[in-house]
Amino acid sequence: MDDRRWLRDTMEAAGCDARSIAKAEALLTSGTREELIRFLRVCRCEQLDALHEKQKQLDRLDLLIHSTQKGKGENAI
Repeated sequence: MDDRRWLRDTMEAAGCDARSIAKAEALLTSGTREELIRFLRVCRCEQLDALHEKQKQLDRLDLLIHSTQKGKGENAI
């Protein structure tokens, strides 16, 4: 498997969008290794931010479950 294909497949599996994958492929062929690494780190940070947001959503659901189980809070069900 060539480098470009491996890059594309790996980024797709990591949840990167088509625009990011295209930019990474362009950097792989015409940029420096450092530029590609810097861009991949940006993509990683974006994924980590999304993970943190998803964790906040899960925490809110956990709070709702806990409050509902205990019958606490103004809006306890």
